[in-house]
Amino acid sequence: MNYVGFYWTLPVLWADFRELPSDPDEAAKVSKTIRYQVARVRRWVKNDKGHLLSEVVAMDHRPDRGSDAIEGDIRKALAKAKKLNAQLVLVDFSLAFGWRPHGPLFALIGDESKFICLPPEPETIDGKSWDPIEHFRTWRKTDADYQVAKEDLKTTALSTISSLKAEGATYAGIAAHLNEIGLKTVNGLAWKAENVRKFMAQQ
Repeated sequence: MNYVGFYWTLPVLWADFRELPSDPDEAAKVSKTIRYQVARVRRWVKNDKGHLLSEVVAMDHRPDRGSDAIEGDIRKALAKAKKLNAQLVLVDFSLAFGWRPHGPLFALIGDESKFICLPPEPETIDGKSWDPIEHFRTWRKTDADYQVAKEDLKTTALSTISSLKAEGATYAGIAAHLNEIGLKTVNGLAWKAENVRKFMAQQ
């Protein structure tokens, strides 16, 4: 049997993880989630004595849930599978977590007969067993801690910007000061005059 692998992940804004190489092996170097899916699918195909003819990697745009931003990548994978007379194969994390399935993903492939969803079982990566369930539990805690820190950061930034603005500082001057004291934006970026202005406009 012929297969096309589909691997996807979400961005992590606080870690400045926003881009992903299109090559699966290169993507696996920068994303543990992608590395896991690549290993899981490739092992399954090998055990099935099948042929993995192509692989498609995608990064969604929202950090907290699946969106229709990866629709183009999904259609690309489906088109490859159809052209190669292959089945699309992917890991469905919702099978173990009780999470909502990726809505746009399954809206597109749900009516297709040629796809296989693998449960997220532990996989050997770099010679060690890697459990995606444990990984995402840890990630959830880290993300929750980040959300708390983000609110603290907003409070500090607002206080500092307001004080400087009251003293007559320009947006450019405020941005320079924030960068000088090592204060980042909530997305981990350096301050610029424009994002200082936007930040204040949102308060």
